[in-house]
Amino acid sequence: MKNKSKTIIIVVVIMALVFIAYSQKNLKNESDFKSLNDLSLKESSIASKSNNKKATKVIVHLSGAVKNPGVYKLTESDRLIDLIKAAGGLTTKADLDQINLAEKLFDGQKLKIPSLLKLKETSNLKAKNKVINQNYSSKNTDSKYLNINRASQAELESLSGIGPAKAATIIKYRSDNGPFAQKKDLLKISGIGPKTLANIEDEIVLR
Repeated sequence: MKNKSKTIIIVVVIMALVFIAYSQKNLKNESDFKSLNDLSLKESSIASKSNNKKATKVIVHLSGAVKNPGVYKLTESDRLIDLIKAAGGLTTKADLDQINLAEKLFDGQKLKIPSLLKLKETSNLKAKNKVINQNYSSKNTDSKYLNINRASQAELESLSGIGPAKAATIIKYRSDNGPFAQKKDLLKISGIGPKTLANIEDEIVLR
């Protein structure tokens, strides 16, 4: 009888120990599961923030040689080439050498695609202005005065008493001796005397 009681007690103790061990294991599993969930939530939050950062929108104004100029909404990770695609692409007049297709975009930015035709017109205008400046380089700021050290053959001939021969001689003198230092140096030119100098003295300048 005593042996039977001992056996029962031992069985009860073993069952109690098994129950305690099982309970602790469940608690540990629940704790691990909770930690895993917390970690997943944290990672999900980080990923969400990262995605939100990547998806930041920018509004950019595009004009010039594109098919559909206007204002477009893209992401800050986009480049100029993406903006051009959104605008339907470039026109045949676009000058690719003047743009950087890899240029980054930012909010509020305005970009203009240059045109080959516009550049050509600008170049022609600059060339035309250069010619005009050269033609008038011999003129003083006041157009009624002529710079005899810069004047052309035709301009010299416009002076009173100066014909083609005298104009050519003046140009040759400048070439051989350098610019005139004073007006009376014109008297060194064959055919120009005091009277001729007096007639043109008020029409000419030295610089």
